[in-house]
Amino acid sequence: MHRLLVLLSILLIGIVTACARREAVLSSWAPVGPQPTILPSVTPEGPAVATTPLVAVMEPVQPTPTPALVDIAEQIDEYLRNLTEQGQFRGAVLVATQERILVARGYGLANAERNLSNTAQTRFRIASISKPITAVAILQLQAAGKLVVDESVCQYLPDCPTAWQAVTLHHLLTHTSGIPNYTDFANFAEVELSPVTPRQLVNRFRNLPLDFVPGSAYRYSNSNYVVLGLIIEAVSGQPYADYIRDNIFVPAGMINSGYDTGDASVLNGTVGYLGPGIERSIPIDTSNLYSAGGLYSTVEDLYRFVQALNSGQLLPANELAKMYTPNRSNYGYGWKIEEHNGRRVIYHPGFISGAVTHLAYYPEHQSVVVVLSNMERTNADAIAATIGTLLP
Repeated sequence: MHRLLVLLSILLIGIVTACARREAVLSSWAPVGPQPTILPSVTPEGPAVATTPLVAVMEPVQPTPTPALVDIAEQIDEYLRNLTEQGQFRGAVLVATQERILVARGYGLANAERNLSNTAQTRFRIASISKPITAVAILQLQAAGKLVVDESVCQYLPDCPTAWQAVTLHHLLTHTSGIPNYTDFANFAEVELSPVTPRQLVNRFRNLPLDFVPGSAYRYSNSNYVVLGLIIEAVSGQPYADYIRDNIFVPAGMINSGYDTGDASVLNGTVGYLGPGIERSIPIDTSNLYSAGGLYSTVEDLYRFVQALNSGQLLPANELAKMYTPNRSNYGYGWKIEEHNGRRVIYHPGFISGAVTHLAYYPEHQSVVVVLSNMERTNADAIAATIGTLLP
């Protein structure tokens, strides 16, 4: 009898442990949206910040998830755990399909010195995922009748260089302007650690000749989106950071997102590392990236951004359609639009010192994959692509 009781106890412990792990992976089976309940930020070192949870306390009971989705969630979590154990990943991931969140959690440490774990609420620098957000701002201003993307940038910048007369906002949005990419300049490593104003940033490339005739070719250039940031400020009358906050982050409920002032103090302790150890990345001052890559966010907030964007909350349908229309090299307005494994995917990767990111949206099944890493050697693109192959 004693031996039987021991066996039953072991079996019960195993069942409880498995259920707890499954609950952590399947963080929510309720649709995400603005909810009345607020919870404090889970980052203890930061200021008290309220965050809208992804699960509504008063939501009616949802149908039991299908075994297939449960299996997919567990496969994704196991894949990410293995990568973390192998030293190939540290960060946070959110995966959702059909407005159901499969995985929303952190892996590894946000700050090794403080033993601060990554979570779904950890703030990361999002690098070039800032670009679709900047593009939304431009299209909002067009919808409001304050600018036209087919007009010359010189229509909106009073001190516009002569060489830019033929450059339109459309060219900037689609990386077809020919303006040289200042982050490729040989001296960028010398200046990236020091703060800079947007005007000083533009001065690094404003008097250089164009690489090609505007509209004749595609060449990815951070300079394009820096100029768009200045146009947002000129047309709206607000600093870039304030406009993005008031017109995108606040309406979408993205209260753990904002503009990084440059010194990473807004990240609540998140540190960028080279690899899985404690060697830190070069502490770039993100004022050197401005509207091309200076924003921070969380996996939860970026999911809210995609939801708000595709629900019509941020842009009217006609402007959203323009954003998702591929141009040269399949680049739309702030997004790449391609087919991967027979599925249409709208995405943008990001990379800066100490941060590697990827945001992907699969419109056919309303699936979203968000990968944010504070480890420079992470291959976020490959991780997101692998997860995409596991989605239904």
